[in-house]
Amino acid sequence: MKSSSDILIIGGGVIGLTTAWNLAREGVSVTVVDKTKTGREASWAGAGMLPPGILANATTPEARLRAYSHQLWDGISEDLFSRTGIDNGYRRCGSVELAEPNRPEEFEQQVNAWGREGITVESLDRTALETHVPDLHPDICNGVFLPQFGQVRNPRHLKSLTAACQSLGVEIIENCQQLQLTKCSQGRVSASSGDHEFSFDRICLAAGAWTSQLLDKLGFQIPVKPIRGQMAQLQVSPMMFTRVIEQGRRYIVPRADGLLLVGSTMEVAGFEKKTTADGMSSLLKFAKSIVPELGQCEVVRCWAGLRPGSPDELPFLGRVPNFENLFIGAGHFRCGLQMSPGTGAVLNDLLMDREPVIDLAGLNVDRQPQSWVESLQVT
Repeated sequence: MKSSSDILIIGGGVIGLTTAWNLAREGVSVTVVDKTKTGREASWAGAGMLPPGILANATTPEARLRAYSHQLWDGISEDLFSRTGIDNGYRRCGSVELAEPNRPEEFEQQVNAWGREGITVESLDRTALETHVPDLHPDICNGVFLPQFGQVRNPRHLKSLTAACQSLGVEIIENCQQLQLTKCSQGRVSASSGDHEFSFDRICLAAGAWTSQLLDKLGFQIPVKPIRGQMAQLQVSPMMFTRVIEQGRRYIVPRADGLLLVGSTMEVAGFEKKTTADGMSSLLKFAKSIVPELGQCEVVRCWAGLRPGSPDELPFLGRVPNFENLFIGAGHFRCGLQMSPGTGAVLNDLLMDREPVIDLAGLNVDRQPQSWVESLQVT
């Protein structure tokens, strides 16, 4: 069997599908290949939190990609709904941000960074906190409110992206387990899988935590490895609050239908995607420490996902050095879904030989991050 297209995208998660959607809207023929079903790995497993950003004031690589994505979320959600009729759950819900008990200085630095970027930040005393989260733990006395913070329902967003890509003629090949990339002459890469051969002009790797495995076979290495995250889903009736709550790396995300997500662990566990008693216990303890009444709620389900972790928690975007037709979009760690609109637009521009809207310094493929950040070793 043979598939022929202008662009072959390896990885049917939110990065690969968003890139395919952008390309297909320009009339480019695209094939997306995934080792399982599209959107069923890290993209599906996350909480769908969308922090704000202002591109004109963004001075770091993270801020640029976050802010660029922030300004695109309205448009991509409207387009997907108009094409598919699927509501991806996108909304600006606002967030309450709380300091970790033993890290007030880090929280103050983060709040100051938001202010310098021009993001609206409202200081909250205990009385103001109770207007956003009435049942907040009595020991929590202050925080801040980000009114432009948003959220999206991951599974619904992936479902709408898949349907939109198919409506635009994107070929999607699922359960492709034996994909092989081969280095050919003149710095080009070919691809095959069992009896399936692919004909394409350019190829983009967006395979999340599995991207490094594919690149290793071509003699090129990037430091992306799986970081397991576990999540708990609770049923809350009636819902006590509508704001996302964040404290350090952990969060509580309320949905409009009474479901609530508590996340997430960060574990170096290889490709072992499973939930554990210790992981669930730590998440439920966290939820109760923020909103005590959550300790009485039903646990509906729990799951784990494998984030594509990178040393500086930033993705690798661009053409692979010494390869004429090979591009990468991987290593987003905790931010793949939130940064997917900007990443998809950047990769679209690069694959079409256009200059991206944002500066890619600090996101370039050939950078050499020095070491894994300490937070990636948390279990």
